Amino acid sequence: MKFEESVWNSLLSIVKNTLISAIGYSRHLSLGKVGNLLLLATSFQLSRIIKKPIMWGKPTTLSIEPTTSCNLRCPECPSGLRAFSRPTGMLDEQLFDRIIQQSKRSLTWLHLYFQGEPFLHPNFSKLVSLAHREGIFTSTSTNAHYLDEKRTEEILSSGLSQLIVSMDGISQEIYQQYRIGGNLEKVQQGLHLLLAKRKERNQLFPRVVLQFLVTGQNEHQIPDLKAWAEAMDVDELQLKTTQIYDYEHGSELIPTDTRYARYIPTGDGKWKLKKKLENKCWRMWQGAVVTWDGRVVPCCFDKDAKHVMGNLRSQKLETIWKSEVYDQFRSQLLADRSQIEICKNCTE
Repeated sequence: MKFEESVWNSLLSIVKNTLISAIGYSRHLSLGKVGNLLLLATSFQLSRIIKKPIMWGKPTTLSIEPTTSCNLRCPECPSGLRAFSRPTGMLDEQLFDRIIQQSKRSLTWLHLYFQGEPFLHPNFSKLVSLAHREGIFTSTSTNAHYLDEKRTEEILSSGLSQLIVSMDGISQEIYQQYRIGGNLEKVQQGLHLLLAKRKERNQLFPRVVLQFLVTGQNEHQIPDLKAWAEAMDVDELQLKTTQIYDYEHGSELIPTDTRYARYIPTGDGKWKLKKKLENKCWRMWQGAVVTWDGRVVPCCFDKDAKHVMGNLRSQKLETIWKSEVYDQFRSQLLADRSQIEICKNCTE
């Protein structure tokens, strides 16, 4: 009976959070934004049919990078490895404002994250507030080492809609194997502080998503994690698969339980993607990623900005979005996605 009650309570929690998040998202919509979404979806489906890119709408989502700086050294992350070939730095507030003003009539979702730890940007909460005032649903991802009293108050006052907290272990020993340099107790204290203050304020937002990157090192902790997340009363727990760069030769980071893996063994000692690559990608019609210095890249898999579509420091977003170089990229994707390097490790 206890097991059944636990499952039922988990389902109720998921439904409740989904409804609240959906209501929060819908409050930022307008007829113009909904119409733009329909244009994007229609042009995407037509493009798939005729195998040529059609683009009728404007970006409905953007990921904008506040900074490439990070306090941790995660082994499968360019920020953690300090391995970028592109410049590193902090997002300029005036550039951010220009991007928002250009996109606010079509933008339904802004993810203030790409690489790095966003809370290392000195004015991160101001960036969120600016987007929130323009009627945009905002989210971010953090390793949660900076959720102190001051920043927690700023987050709750900023209008942030969703906060994704990465916590890849339920003990310090396991947590630090991937989040190298991290302090699990500090993460848990910060998360507890935020949830407590949100409750004091009687706020529903930001919705707090606890994200657990499942690896071969921590998969055995999933039952304890679920119990801890329920006790902490986070809004949602996400078990996320880990991206491995050199996955063909295997890795200790690949879980033995392939339900939580992007890869499966081929039988000859090597590994391959679990999902078959198809010559389509909704992301290329949905939105784009913007680096801290204004470069527009097709998606979050282009971590080193190898496929630059344009630069918002000197070009308008709509011009880049419907440019020849973007069309060429979409054309290659529709023709043979396997020929694009950043697509070879993608589960879209």
